This record gives sequence, C-alpha cells and structure tokens, in this order.
Amino acid sequence: MKISIIMDQYNHPHAGTESQVLKLVRGLQDKGWDVRFAVLRGTDYSRSGHFPVPVEELGVGSLSHPASWWSVYRYARRLQAEGVGLVHVFFNDASVLCPPMMRLAGIQTIISRRDMGFWYSPLYLKALRLTGRWVSAAICNSQAVARVTGESENLPEDKLHVIYNGYPGIGETPEPSYAVAGSVRVGIVANLRPIKRIDDLIRAAAKVVADGGDIRISVVGGGDSAPYEALARQLGMAERVEFHGSQPEPEHFIREFDIAVLCSESEGFSNAIIEYMRCGKPVICTRTGGNPEIVSDGDNGFLIEVGDVEALARHIATLTERPELRRKMGEAGKLKVTRQYSVDTMLAHHVALYEQLMGREAWAC
Repeated sequence: MKISIIMDQYNHPHAGTESQVLKLVRGLQDKGWDVRFAVLRGTDYSRSGHFPVPVEELGVGSLSHPASWWSVYRYARRLQAEGVGLVHVFFNDASVLCPPMMRLAGIQTIISRRDMGFWYSPLYLKALRLTGRWVSAAICNSQAVARVTGESENLPEDKLHVIYNGYPGIGETPEPSYAVAGSVRVGIVANLRPIKRIDDLIRAAAKVVADGGDIRISVVGGGDSAPYEALARQLGMAERVEFHGSQPEPEHFIREFDIAVLCSESEGFSNAIIEYMRCGKPVICTRTGGNPEIVSDGDNGFLIEVGDVEALARHIATLTERPELRRKMGEAGKLKVTRQYSVDTMLAHHVALYEQLMGREAWAC
C-alpha cells in the first residue's frame, strides 16, 4: 500500500505534531506500507537525513503565488504516476493547497487537525471552506477538535474522524528524588507563551505558600522566562520557581514532579497531560479543548476553569497535603493511558481509515 504524507515543514521530532507523524511513519513502514514524505518548505532537520524516509522539498512559497499551486500539482501528478492514491496532510498551508491539486490528479486527501483553531483567520477560513469540498476525511485528535473543525470549516460529520494520539509503553516510574526535604514539586511542561498562562501557576503557588504550603515549581519549556521570573520575584517566589528551558526529553523532569499542571487557555489534545499520566502523576488542568476527554475530575486529576487561580491553588494545596490521593490519581491516569492511548491503537485506526478510503473511488468523495 502506498501513501504520501505532506506537511508545511518538519522542524524537529520532539514537537507535538512532528512526534506523532514520526510514530505514524515508522508504524506504517513496519506494516509494509510504502511511505512518501514531502514538505512545502525545508528545515535543517528535514535536510539532515535523520527522518526514516527520504524528505522531498516542494519549494512552496506564498499561497497567493501561482507557482505554489503549480508545484503541488506537479507533485500530485508524479504521485499519481507512481500509484499513490491517498495523501495525508498536516498543518495549515498544505491543508489549503493539497485537496484541490490532489483531486485534479485523482488523489484523495486527508487533513489533520490537532488544535482548537487558534491559527484560524478570516482569510484562512475562507480558503479552507472553499478547498474543503475536496477533502475526503479530517482526522482530529479529540472530540473537541472535531467539533471546532466541523463548525469552522463547514465539514460534514461523516468526514470527521477522531483518532487520539499514540504513546509508547509505560516503564517504571521512580519516586521523586528532589533533595529539598519536605517540599512538594509542582511542575508544568509548556512553552512560555501567554496562551499557556504560566503566570496563573506562579500566582496560585504563591497563595499555597502564603497559607503554609511547602512547594517548589518546575517550568519546562522554551521561550522568554524573564516576565515570569519578574512575577516570581514580585510574589516572593523567586527561590521556589525554577525554569529549565526547552528539553528534548521532558519525561526526565516529569518523573520528578509530585503534581503536574497545565493551565492553558486552549488545547487540542495535550501531549503534556498524557506524558504526565504515563509517569503516574496526578494532573490539574483547565477545562478546555480535549482536556476533559483525558482528565476525569476527581479520578485521575482535577479540572478547573481557565484563569481560576483560586481553584488551582486549592487543588494544589489538597494534593500537597494528601500524598495518598496523589498516588491514587497517578495510578488511575497511568491505567487510562495504557488502555486508550497506545501507539498500536493510533496506528490501527489510521490504517483502517486509509484502507476504507482506498477501497472507494476518489471521484465519489
């Protein structure tokens, strides 16, 4: 079976979407699929030769330039000549360009949606609603993302398919080993961007400390930490908040958390929450996007409303005072990940959809 995967670009294998694409490509190869891979624009990584299959650059520039459309159409004709009848595209520009150009060559297109549409603009939506008529299916990584995608891009329900992200098996998780006696480690893995609301965590932690709680904060993620460091100093938390920057293996830090937090405004399907749960950590997260599909309030963690610093502080304090509850929630989360979010399950669902689409005529879509 042959398939082509096309992305705007491939930055590195540690990013959320890129890591899932890597698992998908490797899994398809293991099942004997012939996988072609192309990017609209090359990066240092995509040119490094480290990806498991050759990466072809299409040299696409602006969507408004006719040469961009011609480049994708030429690639489509080449795929068609080589017997490829299905492409799976990721990211924004490829989702606009590929459906009509592939359709002209008799090839079906699947688009992927992995967030709540924070990147939508009036111009993008207009283009997506126009080219979406040639989309055979949209794979979304949560029910929440599927709802937003269908409503925003005018895609019918029968074209929306939810396939959750896949994660490797779970190994042994060591007990926290930070040397600060008595302190409870509260951690977050998130890029330092306003949408992640890391300031909410710092403010909540300050409330817990003011009420006598002994906690320390670990922030793992790339970006400018200066504004958050300034806030920590202002709240008297400078000695209790540590910034570790972007890390290729955040799991090494997550294993040291006692409590894991994600207080962002918007999430599609959070890789961070799954990694927390894989490591057996209780989770406190905002009730946004796909988060409530992963975290069951009171079972494997707590859900709070976006911006509710008081609730965040209250749940941190509860878990700080009750280590047996931390352990119980952590085990419940680990069990859920094992049952629902394995790489094998993710791969099986993709293959089933690919084979279903390949079993019908492209022109009937």
